[in-house]
Amino acid sequence: MRALLAMAMAIACGAAAAATSADPPTKPVAPAVPPVTLARIVAAAMQSEWAYQRLEDLTDKIGPRPAGSAGYAAAATQVADAMRAIGAQVSLQPAKVTHWVRGEEHGELVDYPGRPSGVTQRLQVTALGRSGTTGAGGLEALHKIKQRRPDAEVVE
Repeated sequence: MRALLAMAMAIACGAAAAATSADPPTKPVAPAVPPVTLARIVAAAMQSEWAYQRLEDLTDKIGPRPAGSAGYAAAATQVADAMRAIGAQVSLQPAKVTHWVRGEEHGELVDYPGRPSGVTQRLQVTALGRSGTTGAGGLEALHKIKQRRPDAEVVE
């Protein structure tokens, strides 16, 4: 059963590597797997906690794994080592992966109804992956609302 689980992980990892590669593959990553074999792999995996234990290892020991990060590399190594431990033959292949680097993020309410003079409120914010920058000058939400929806009722 462990061999079938190892095969399932190898197929999944190969498909993930192919999907994240910047260059389209020139040849198939792996030969087509017959549906009967895939059904046996699924049935075996459903009877075991092995895959969930590996997922727990990834989330608890490594944490975030954005493409191109140290966590991404550590996760690939950890999964390969786990598969080797059950007898699978594993090799890690280099893959070109685009990645996003989080920049500095901050937000602050600088003007609002009832604001005491000289008081601002800091906001906790985070950026979404692959989102664009706001720009060096920041933004004024009220201005943007009026610009996009001149008919909007804005309470000041």
